[in-house]
Amino acid sequence: MLNSKDQNLVLERFVKGKEDEFIRKYIILGPSKMKEEISVTDEEFDVVFDYLVFENNLLYKCVVANIDFFLDQYVRHGMAHLRDMLGVLDEKYDRVCEVIFDFLVISNDGLLLHVMEHRDKYLDSLNEYGSEFVRKVLGVSNVKYSENWEKVLDFLLKSVVKNIVSKKTFDQGITAFTMIYNGSRVQRPITKEGIL
Repeated sequence: MLNSKDQNLVLERFVKGKEDEFIRKYIILGPSKMKEEISVTDEEFDVVFDYLVFENNLLYKCVVANIDFFLDQYVRHGMAHLRDMLGVLDEKYDRVCEVIFDFLVISNDGLLLHVMEHRDKYLDSLNEYGSEFVRKVLGVSNVKYSENWEKVLDFLLKSVVKNIVSKKTFDQGITAFTMIYNGSRVQRPITKEGIL
């Protein structure tokens, strides 16, 4: 780990005054290619990355520039996958990820799209572990997400009711068919020679 003096030297040498250029490179090339292009060690890149994330809002700008891609990834895989993709699994990035979550998931209806995509999984979790577990998994346990959570619960409730109604309608249809079929069947006596 570099000390603060070495970190400042790295920032002065590579980034200071070129922040916008580095943000554009990061968005276009991604972290691995950008690291190769500027020829820095892993420790030096971590310093540059943290500076761009915390001082220049790198990740938010990256998500805004590629909103369709990141929204699709969230809908398919969830927020943990996005954090892994962006390389921000450490707790120090929690606040930055919350801003991204608010923009991508809340403002762009990604939460409801994600729940719709994985409806069965969330219904099973709701039945098995309860609503607070599902709320925590979705990342909406904070009071500020209460309205969004209500929408999710409303959707899940409608899904449960629809499943119950569909199953009940199917069962009633089978029963009605059986009654009609049995009523229209011709009863024939069986003799030694077979059916008459």
